[in-house]
Amino acid sequence: MTNKTERLKNLFWVRDRLEEEFGPIEKNRTRTPLDTLIQTVLSQNTNDENRDKAEEDLWRTFDSYEEVAAAGVEEVAEAIKTAGLQHQKAKTIKGILMGLQEMGGLELDYLDDLGAKETWKRLMEFDGVGKKTAAVVSLFALDKPIFPVDTHVRRVTSRLGLIQSGENHHETLTDIVPEEDMYQFHLHLIRHGRETCKSRNPNCEECLLLERCPTGKEKLAND
Repeated sequence: MTNKTERLKNLFWVRDRLEEEFGPIEKNRTRTPLDTLIQTVLSQNTNDENRDKAEEDLWRTFDSYEEVAAAGVEEVAEAIKTAGLQHQKAKTIKGILMGLQEMGGLELDYLDDLGAKETWKRLMEFDGVGKKTAAVVSLFALDKPIFPVDTHVRRVTSRLGLIQSGENHHETLTDIVPEEDMYQFHLHLIRHGRETCKSRNPNCEECLLLERCPTGKEKLAND
């Protein structure tokens, strides 16, 4: 059995165990792609509660993206300060909106006809939009199969041995995870990382994935 075959076998096993534990997740797309992009920028290096509060405050201060684009960086930063790193995020948001205005409109429909990896690349052309942010927008808002990798996904897949040292998590998971599984598998990995496979003191004893987790087995053997 090849290493690739073994990795795919383990990946599908992990996918199935997580679905059995957490249940299926239906894709719910109610936001525009631009809404998702701005929300994801706000989410960088903060929690969901702070992100949501910052987004509420942004729209309490401004009535439209046009107003945000026309405002000064300090005014935008003040509106989104709950998210932290507000000056950096304000510059990113204004840069996105002004860039889109130069292209003819405050929307991302120019990406509709592009392939997944080209879409991902084009989104990263905005200053402050990195691999994870671009991948989230690609998958969640544009239905382009790019696998988003946050700290939880990176940690869980590395500990399980699904990603090897030196590999690019985004690119490897995009290549090996079936398109139809990406949305749910991404969310399940995040939940597992938050609840069980934590950065510090992971609960390996009660982990449903312990059977195929070399990191967990080694930890328990050394405890």
